[in-house]
Amino acid sequence: MIYNNLTAIAEKFDIFIFDAYGVFWEGNGFYAGSREVMADLIKQGKTVAIVSNSSAISDDLRISYQKRGLIYGEHYNYLISSGDLLLHHLRISDIRFEKCENPLKYYVIGKPHSKAFIGTKYQQVETLNNADFVYIGVPYVYADTIKKYPQSADYFWPVRLDENGNICEWDTLTAEPFNDIVQQTVDLNLPVLNANPDFTAKEGHHLVPNSNAVFVVRNGMIAQMFRNLGAEVLEYGKPHKNIYDFVFAKLLSDGISIDKNRTCMIGDTVRTDIKGGINAGITPILCIETGVTAEDIHGGQSVENLCAKENIDVKQIIQIKSVGGK
Repeated sequence: MIYNNLTAIAEKFDIFIFDAYGVFWEGNGFYAGSREVMADLIKQGKTVAIVSNSSAISDDLRISYQKRGLIYGEHYNYLISSGDLLLHHLRISDIRFEKCENPLKYYVIGKPHSKAFIGTKYQQVETLNNADFVYIGVPYVYADTIKKYPQSADYFWPVRLDENGNICEWDTLTAEPFNDIVQQTVDLNLPVLNANPDFTAKEGHHLVPNSNAVFVVRNGMIAQMFRNLGAEVLEYGKPHKNIYDFVFAKLLSDGISIDKNRTCMIGDTVRTDIKGGINAGITPILCIETGVTAEDIHGGQSVENLCAKENIDVKQIIQIKSVGGK
């Protein structure tokens, strides 16, 4: 059975864990009715937690969402990111690789969030040869890459302007520009750290007039490139159990009892959200008309096939059209 919206099954649960992109946020705005449903859950006394596979710190995400109209206390009780989880482990020096038990120096691919390593012992270096490990930042591309791949110009979407009004950062719809740095890292036998397992994110781009949100490459896709070449990858976030343990510990510390039979994970991606919910022992709820799964279905995939790829029995999940669907 496919339910029209989350409200239709809300009575079954006390704790609602929401993914963000593809669930209530579309890239350029909120999906119709999603905020209203979240607000109604709060009014009913439910616990609403947003758990994001973002390497950003949740304090920054909270400010960003508030500017867009998603308000702490009105639409959600908790906002926790995989970046929070990583920073916690970095601050207690709990980062260890099989190939390097006491890493200290890191090289960044892409753009790191400014607070990713704040208050930790870890030091950024400018060359791979001086690094103990590689950290995957947001995979933006820069002017030198744009010049190197003129044939891919249509795959680069501007993100930010410098002080002179020139484009200085681009999103990319292709992972090709990262082939060289990935190979160089593997050749040096360096391990890799990642705090965003998502392969893509649907982003709007305000510097492209009248554009729709598009799926752009995110950290998880670069991490998969490393895995495909045999590199050691240490990863935080959905679908890994580590992010759920972190969330549950936070709720318990605030006196919220957790009955996993009455806790659900609402997401749009089988590989991360749904598999993550199953790994955590809670009920996975899949949105099939928004986000990644909607695109997969539009491309000819079925929910059964998507689940089979992750060794999930489709009977383990609840399907809804969307959070606020009618």
